Amino acid sequence: MLSDTNDTAAPIESGSVGEKDAAPAATAPPPQIMPKEPAVSNVSQSSAGSNVSQSSAGSNVSQSSAGSYVSQSSAGSYVSQSSADSNSSAGSKGSKKGVKGDFDEHVVSHLKELRKRIIIAGIALILGAMLFYPFSGYAVAYLWAQLIPDSVIMSIYSPAEYIMTRLKLSVALAICLFFPLLMYELYKFMSRGLYKNERKFLVKTVPLSFLLFILGVSIAYFIVLPLFLNYILFYSDQTAVAQVGLAETFNTIISLLLGFGLVFQVPLLMISVVRLGIVEEKLLRKSRIVVYGALIGFTFLIAPDPTLVSQLLAGVVLVILFEFSLLLLKFV
Repeated sequence: MLSDTNDTAAPIESGSVGEKDAAPAATAPPPQIMPKEPAVSNVSQSSAGSNVSQSSAGSNVSQSSAGSYVSQSSAGSYVSQSSADSNSSAGSKGSKKGVKGDFDEHVVSHLKELRKRIIIAGIALILGAMLFYPFSGYAVAYLWAQLIPDSVIMSIYSPAEYIMTRLKLSVALAICLFFPLLMYELYKFMSRGLYKNERKFLVKTVPLSFLLFILGVSIAYFIVLPLFLNYILFYSDQTAVAQVGLAETFNTIISLLLGFGLVFQVPLLMISVVRLGIVEEKLLRKSRIVVYGALIGFTFLIAPDPTLVSQLLAGVVLVILFEFSLLLLKFV
């Protein structure tokens, strides 16, 4: 009995176990390969590194396969870092932008350049004043004899008045002599902000500027000063004895000479601002009344005359120069 039960039970037990083991094997789904999480995290980190790397590496990551995410994103971020480093280093040194010769510099560089040009101009004026000072006494006597009537007595009201008058006259003569150098130093300061054709144009204006300055000084010396001084002193002689102070007389003479020299820069200034595109020619023609008022107001700064004679002469000269400049703009 025992052997029969064991023999019959064994096949049933083995058959049930075999069926249980075979059923799961037939119905199990195929294994799935999931992407690794570190690769995804690396892509997000590299793409979020900086704004520059997002724009440069974004297209590479979207077009690449899943297997090359990490390598391309890291390469893109590396390239963007190198480009950012090069941009930062170029910006710190003052890189060129736009056309050839166009510089982008910090304001400190411009201030250093301005200081350099002022120092050069100042040294030139000091040397010129030292050169003219030994002869300034003869210049004072010559100008007094040429411009002041013989009946007027030269008067000095302070101990240092004669020395200061000679020093002022020496500086004025140095400005007349080194005026081209002053204009050249101004051009050198402006040249870094100008294009090549604009620099060529301004270089050509330096000799013309000196000629206009000499022309203005000559008109003031031969026409304006004799009329002004003789008119003032003629009416003074009718009521009182003319006793003119040396310092005040030469302050008037120097201001008129240098003022007319600067006034005659108006045509050159107008042509320059129109050629450089700062002001349009049509605007100048439409704003004649405003320009006339500004020019006449400027004459009160260069011609200290209570009788308004010198201001009137200077204003007429400025208006003529302004109209002459508008005429030249048609041919330049």
